[in-house]
Amino acid sequence: MATRSQEEPPLHLPGMSQGSTAPGRFFFVVNKLSGNYVKWLVQMRIGEFLTNERITGEVHYLKGIAELEANLTRAYEEGHRDFVVVGGDGTVSLVATQLRGKNCRLGIVPVGTTNMLAQLLGIPPGARRSLELLLTQHRTRDVDALDINDRLHFLNASAGLSSFSISDLRTTEKSYLKLLAYVLAVIRSMRKAKTRTFTVTADGEKLTIEAAELLVDNAGAIWMPRYRTSDAQIDDGKADILYVHKGTPPELGNAILDILLVRKKRHSIQFVTSARSISLDCSERLPVQADGDAIGYTPVDITVIPAATRFIVPEI
Repeated sequence: MATRSQEEPPLHLPGMSQGSTAPGRFFFVVNKLSGNYVKWLVQMRIGEFLTNERITGEVHYLKGIAELEANLTRAYEEGHRDFVVVGGDGTVSLVATQLRGKNCRLGIVPVGTTNMLAQLLGIPPGARRSLELLLTQHRTRDVDALDINDRLHFLNASAGLSSFSISDLRTTEKSYLKLLAYVLAVIRSMRKAKTRTFTVTADGEKLTIEAAELLVDNAGAIWMPRYRTSDAQIDDGKADILYVHKGTPPELGNAILDILLVRKKRHSIQFVTSARSISLDCSERLPVQADGDAIGYTPVDITVIPAATRFIVPEI
């Protein structure tokens, strides 16, 4: 497959030398299918950014994983060290996986549906402000990741009601209804929310948990940073294991209130333990989601990778 489409060719602008690794040379990965991607606006902002006389760059429009991997490898070999993801959490994890183990930095232009990771990192919303961050005073922050089937994820992974909801999520609804699409998916999946027997192995310790929802939490928040699911942090080197016992409306309602009200004494969300190596299995074969994407079925092995990716973030 060609790496440069006729409709939207990569942008090469004069600036620093091709061999330069100094800040000012950027490789963009743009996901046009992201939930809040507005073509004319985002492309205009990137174009404005790249016309800065101190900047040179290239834009890759995401089509397939093989093509992305080839282009990222080429860009790194040519000296690129600053990569910018224009998309949501799923696109960020995809690019971070391809750049895993490389000495580089990752910026985010958050145009996904929730952009939870960008929120946690304090990256400004909107294309203009997040691009300006790349040219103003900033720092880097190393962030842990969940390694699942050799793919990095930064927020959480789960099995139960949430994973059924993600499996039932319709792409067209997500594009047009944004967060409401997730609410509708949860409503459609409520009939599947029942208590099941999970087997969890956390750092070698085997546990049996009766739950309607089982969550491995790397970020400690959902939807927005202030809505806390646990005490987990994205750079503490471990993940928290949580569960909700019943799938009844009162129990799930209390779980939502636990998150929204940040209750110190949780009514429904129960903490199990923190661990770096986690295996999940269930008495039934269940779908598993990670960072809002369906990734497979139980059983699943999860490993926390400390400081997996270095992100460009605002100065404190």
